Amino acid sequence: MKKHAHRSLYATAMASFFLIPTTHAEVQSYVFNGTLTDFYSTFFSEATNAGIDTFVLEVDVETTALLVYQDPTTKSYTNVVARFETTSGGGGGWIWTFPTPNFDEGSINAVTYNKAGDMDSLTIELDFMQSGYRYVEYVTITQQAQPFLWLGEGFPLVLSGDYQANVFYDLVAYDGENLSWQVTGEGYTTSVVGTFSDSDFDGVEDALDQCPNSNLDDTVSFGEFDSGVPNGVDADGCSLMDYYAACEAEQSEPTGFFQPTYSGTSYCEQQVGYQAYRDGLIDYTQLRTLRTTLYQYHRSGG
Repeated sequence: MKKHAHRSLYATAMASFFLIPTTHAEVQSYVFNGTLTDFYSTFFSEATNAGIDTFVLEVDVETTALLVYQDPTTKSYTNVVARFETTSGGGGGWIWTFPTPNFDEGSINAVTYNKAGDMDSLTIELDFMQSGYRYVEYVTITQQAQPFLWLGEGFPLVLSGDYQANVFYDLVAYDGENLSWQVTGEGYTTSVVGTFSDSDFDGVEDALDQCPNSNLDDTVSFGEFDSGVPNGVDADGCSLMDYYAACEAEQSEPTGFFQPTYSGTSYCEQQVGYQAYRDGLIDYTQLRTLRTTLYQYHRSGG
């Protein structure tokens, strides 16, 4: 296996930050269970490395830690501990935890939450001295298309569930300028214990989600007519497509002995667009586009 060089997200080293247990600290804990597709350790033989096939990555982050950087898609904090444990065929394996409480000097201790396009990533970087050795640890968890991070107000949240996210782990120890040993693993999660549950991956916690099985199509469409308007999700966890589907279900319900025959845009459908505009999910041009697309859909007999 090719050895991976440490990759830093920071152009310059930060001041010394490290995790100090306090009686008032609030800690979020994440547990990533998964399968290793590749593993390398300078401690083991090639055969032993090949037999190590599962991992548990435990991460503790202080929610009261210093916020060192943020923008609309990124938040970075100090005070994180990562524990990486591997097993071979269900047996024992490699365990390592950093940083230990009494390390000598730290230069980087950071956890970064990032949502870039359709890619979510959680990155942990540790770089410090202990007992004369320099330790550099790098962890990244990424998932595309289905989000696993929430970056709203307050501290970021990690989604719980049985889903696959790619995991890369790299730990290197240096004796002076010389590489002393290395542990590297790549794989994917099979289950994650995070800080909130979101069964339909719409970014809204299940306990608050008014639409637990949201339609998360990229754009709003009616039959074969695609409006091109983004299918946004509101604070209640309901997408525009969810609201239009509710209108369609309401319109198709019979009243007494009579079956509705009206085929034009319903009052309910009109209000979905207006409410989305008032809530800021769409702009006025998109509102007009939705009205036009709905008209075309109903005119076609939809």
